[in-house]
Amino acid sequence: MDFFEDVTTQAVSSDAPQVDQSQIQQGQYDVFSAFSNEAPVQSLSSVVYVSPEQQIRKDKLKIIEEERLAQIREKDQQERLLKQQKKQKGQEYLQQFKSQLETDIQQRKVQNKQKQEIWFENKKNHSQYKNAWDQIASNIALKDGEYPGQKDVTKMRQAILNKRIDLTK
Repeated sequence: MDFFEDVTTQAVSSDAPQVDQSQIQQGQYDVFSAFSNEAPVQSLSSVVYVSPEQQIRKDKLKIIEEERLAQIREKDQQERLLKQQKKQKGQEYLQQFKSQLETDIQQRKVQNKQKQEIWFENKKNHSQYKNAWDQIASNIALKDGEYPGQKDVTKMRQAILNKRIDLTK
């Protein structure tokens, strides 16, 4: 309690103006209404003195900052252009790849049809002969004058004919 002993209290005289509690509340409501309506709050404007050296330094910093922002914008623009060019090259490559793939597919289709026709032709030729030796004999010239080559194949022809005769007995 030693701390509070130095404090002296003065009695409020009855001459002091009496403040009405409703007036205080109305003032608080007015402040709240102004805040909720986002009315601009009046602030104290302060005048700051700026020395010429500080002003020169501020101007230099402002110029440097503007140059830096200009460089950043230019670099962003270059990066955007480079990205767009790469994207365009990628699209062109993709189109070229797709067209090459389509051409390859068409060529394979044509080749497969040709192979299938040859296979069907061979199968039809195979079904013509009852015996495998008949097919072999049909592939060689059995008569003396039919062979177009220059070598003598009479002994080979005779061996094949004998084999065919042996199998057909």
